[in-house]
Amino acid sequence: MTVKRKLKLVLLNAFIIVAAVVGYSGSLLGLRPWDPSILKAGFSILLGLGLASGLVFGNYKLLQDPSPIKPAKLESASQIESTLKSFTESKYFGDLAKTGVEQYSRLRQSAERARQAVEMKFQKGSMSAFRYTGAVNAAENAAVENMKTMALRMSVFSDAEYARLLNYKNDDIPDDIQEQQLALYDKSLSFIRRSIAVSETLILKLDTLAFEMSDAAAQSDEETGALLDEITALTNELKFYN
Repeated sequence: MTVKRKLKLVLLNAFIIVAAVVGYSGSLLGLRPWDPSILKAGFSILLGLGLASGLVFGNYKLLQDPSPIKPAKLESASQIESTLKSFTESKYFGDLAKTGVEQYSRLRQSAERARQAVEMKFQKGSMSAFRYTGAVNAAENAAVENMKTMALRMSVFSDAEYARLLNYKNDDIPDDIQEQQLALYDKSLSFIRRSIAVSETLILKLDTLAFEMSDAAAQSDEETGALLDEITALTNELKFYN
């Protein structure tokens, strides 16, 4: 369980205790279901139901592992982003999920800056504009697919299972089987980390393209063309991890 989730758990239960003390203490509100006042009796019952619901369902929700992703729902960038966010509190995989969400947001911004720079440099509808914009769009699309792949890979991750596998020598299950299971986790994690590294380089190249094309005195068309080839190569490399 992450520190953030533990803090939420402590705060929730502290709030329930304080609310119960304030509501039912004789020296404070002194609410009772049998109070002669209908309003106070009714509020007493409602408060009790609310505190009981918070105690049961609130704790259950916070103690649960992140819900697995349903591939059928991963149809748009916003859905992919929201499902990745559901893993940000995972003890073992939360940092990767946070990086993926934050990185995609930056890549999308970089792609938009690059498109704007292309529109300023080339005449709309020209072959050059089509070539550069197509490469930038392809890079952004590859990033979306990469996020989807990350989400799908994480959908089979489990904090509890991974924690058990990390201590596989301390149980009675054959070690060789658990070593293979652990290797599957490590392979997926390795793929995710490498795709993140490629995406970060892609962000750098898109920003470089935007800056260079916005500066009339900067590089020549030949040099920006070489930069575009790098973006295309990185896009193709990113597709390898999808």
